[in-house]
Amino acid sequence: MSALLIRSATLLTMNPARDVIADGAVLVDEGRIAYVGPAVDAPVDHDAEVIDATGKVVMPGLVNCHTHLCMTLGRTIGVEQRLLDWLEIGMALMRATDQDALYFAVLLGCLENLRNGNTTLVENFFFPRRSKEVPEETAFRAMCDSGVRATLARGYQARNQAADFVESIDEQDRAVADLAARWHGAENGRLRLSLGPLLPWVVDVEELRRSRALADRFGLGMHMHVAESPAFNRMIARHHPQPWRNVELLHLAGCLGPATQAAAVSDISDAEIELLAESRTPVVFDPQTRLFWGTGFPSIKPFLDAGLTCGLGTNGPAANCGQDLFESMKYACATAKTATDDPTALGRRRVLAMATIEGARAIGLDHEIGSLEVGKRADLITIDLSQPHLTPAADLEAALVYSARGSDVRDVVVDGRLLLRDRRVQQLDEADLLRDAAIAAARSMRAADLDPVHITAQAQI
Repeated sequence: MSALLIRSATLLTMNPARDVIADGAVLVDEGRIAYVGPAVDAPVDHDAEVIDATGKVVMPGLVNCHTHLCMTLGRTIGVEQRLLDWLEIGMALMRATDQDALYFAVLLGCLENLRNGNTTLVENFFFPRRSKEVPEETAFRAMCDSGVRATLARGYQARNQAADFVESIDEQDRAVADLAARWHGAENGRLRLSLGPLLPWVVDVEELRRSRALADRFGLGMHMHVAESPAFNRMIARHHPQPWRNVELLHLAGCLGPATQAAAVSDISDAEIELLAESRTPVVFDPQTRLFWGTGFPSIKPFLDAGLTCGLGTNGPAANCGQDLFESMKYACATAKTATDDPTALGRRRVLAMATIEGARAIGLDHEIGSLEVGKRADLITIDLSQPHLTPAADLEAALVYSARGSDVRDVVVDGRLLLRDRRVQQLDEADLLRDAAIAAARSMRAADLDPVHITAQAQI
């Protein structure tokens, strides 16, 4: 792996001191950061590839703590539906999606994340169960080929769901054991496995406890939708012996803790926030999706006040039609301020941390990524400030949170590999992928009795 020197940039390090270095340089060697500091003091490496980043910001790659790339082909389908109605449409399309189409869906989603500066993602994966197919293998292969850093949180549904999405707890145990042996820690640690009991009414308390024990056995985390809408607590009351609230249910089952991410939290009580804080359970916000579905949104500030570790997610491309974490930062600040009538409820510095170092902490990777520090994995991005909507950038952090877009990302490095160079994809044939994904989407939509007419032109390019 060749060395890489990025010089003449403004460095937003997100290190403990939150240093911002004008005219800085970052040297990458053997997949790790070898130097961060003033360009004038950068070590000389005549073999290094050099990127002149004049007029650009170099910062840690963004951490997308929650998405569903398995549903990428459903982008724009069902966008004006209630959450559970939208899910039914998405599941119908997934039933019609073959393994080739699934590969292109996940690969396209990975590329979209990389183009938006998301070097790390958590894929909350679920898919119909079919004889002799292991769809997680297909998803892992796509994530491997893309170059992104990814955790696949394998969804598990045991009851109260469509039969073809349901499996037994023993089947989950066998599948997780096989996947952990093959993929957890693969690609020099770039790929990981996690457990994701998908919804609180599709598992019972004992199944949650067994999932927790399984995760502990293989050293895996857990990643779960928690109180995503008021319907969650109503469904728990309908399908569980007691009307526990969602966090109470997870507490009873022993599923809270630092290795669990509670994603999409929305309908949460003060007592539940206390349980999350006492157990040191990280939470993940996807504010734009809450607004799109009309499910309401948490004020966010109570979680911050309680001292919780907070990350940000985009949710899936079929949920919010994009994977732009800059957009998530802006929405998070806006919703937090609106909920409290307080313009300081969530500020630019904290939300930048949530998208980088704090998001990395939420998924257990802050020792490796999330900041520009010597010895850490070289996951970083450059952002072009020389654009009308970013000029002037009198306050750099405010410009990144409130004005920047994913399309402003110029270069992307993951694990020391240059995956995007001046907006040009380096390891994939982007034109072929877009065509293949459009063909796969049209084929899947026809099989699901959905109308693919508007993507026919894309599929023929």
